[in-house]
Amino acid sequence: MFSIFNSYFEFISGLDWVIISYGSFLALFQLFAIFMRFSSRRVFFVQNLDRIQMSCLQFTELLPVLGLIGTVVAMLNTFSEFSVTHGEGVDIAVIIRKFAPAMTTTLSGLFMVIINLPLNQILFILANTKKNYKE
Repeated sequence: MFSIFNSYFEFISGLDWVIISYGSFLALFQLFAIFMRFSSRRVFFVQNLDRIQMSCLQFTELLPVLGLIGTVVAMLNTFSEFSVTHGEGVDIAVIIRKFAPAMTTTLSGLFMVIINLPLNQILFILANTKKNYKE
């Protein structure tokens, strides 16, 4: 099990860090919105919670798309290493090194979605729960 994580961190790419940073920021924002829902007495924030939740859901949907873009880019990078000349063999180590980011970006996108979708569901429930607030 730990060898999977070691392989992931060995082949992590720049796009992985973009996906992880974007997903982490989104998760922190949703946690902030959940906290504000419970602690805020401002009507403005509570009234706009539904809009905030829908925007966060749309931004969450970008995470697996970013992972798939990374997959396609890494696969194109891998296929560019193949040569069509006779007699030359393919270096498997180079192919693995070039193909690994395809899997890590997909995993990063899916991992961030797994974190953000439950938070978004909590926001959805809170946005549709009526509570008396003072202005």
